[in-house]
Amino acid sequence: MDIKKFEDKILTDIETVILEIIRNNRKIPIQAKSRAGAEISNFLENEFIKIAKKNKAITDAVSSPSGATKNPWDAKFTYKLKDREEIIWLDFKAFKVSGEDSNPDIGTPNKFFDLVRLGGFYLTFVYVYYEEFESGIQFTSNKSDKYTKVYFLKDIHHSFRRNPKNQLQVNISENPEYRTRTEFLHLLVKKIIESHKRQIDISNRELLKLSKEEFLQDLLKQNGESESIIRKL
Repeated sequence: MDIKKFEDKILTDIETVILEIIRNNRKIPIQAKSRAGAEISNFLENEFIKIAKKNKAITDAVSSPSGATKNPWDAKFTYKLKDREEIIWLDFKAFKVSGEDSNPDIGTPNKFFDLVRLGGFYLTFVYVYYEEFESGIQFTSNKSDKYTKVYFLKDIHHSFRRNPKNQLQVNISENPEYRTRTEFLHLLVKKIIESHKRQIDISNRELLKLSKEEFLQDLLKQNGESESIIRKL
C-alpha cells in the first residue's frame, strides 16, 4: 500500500473521532484558567477511548495514567490495517482561539526517538480550539473554520525549531507540510544540530565576556564602594 495513503487513512480516522467528540460535547464545564488546556486534554483522552471503539482499525486504545504529567503520550492505540499493526501516540493540544498565533512548546524530540525505537513513527498532534462562556468552555473553530487540526510530527511546518529546553516549537496557526519519513528524520536531526550550535555560540560569547578581567574588576569595584558606605554607617 502507498505509505501516504496509509498515513492519510490514519489521520482521517483520528479526525473523525475528534469531530464526533466535539459534536457531542460543544460545551464542557471546565473553567478557562491556567490549567484549562491540561483539563481539556484529559477530557479528550477519555472521550477518545470511548468513541474510538466504533472504528475496527483502532484497537487497544488507552489514555495516559492519571497524574502522569511526563508521560510521552496522552493516548495511544494500535492501528490495524490488513497485516500491518502501527503504534500511534496522540498528543492533545487545546488552544484558546484568541491565542492562535502563539508559539507554544509542543514536546521534546526525545519522545519521538523513543517511539521510533519501539518500531513506531506516528507521533500525532491533535489540536482543538476553545473559547470561554459563562460556566466553562466551548469548542470553536479556528481562523480556517476548522474545529480540529490533526497531523503527524513528521509533517510539521518547516519553521519549527528546538529551543534550549529541548522543546520543539511551532506557530500553531501554521499548517502541516507533507514529507516522507526519511525526509523528516534528516530535517529533525538538522534542526537539532542547528539548535545546539546556536547554544554553543551563545555560551562562547558569554564565556568570552566573563573571562575578561575588567568584567570581574568592575563588579569588585562596585561591591567595594557599596561595602564602604555600609561600614561608615
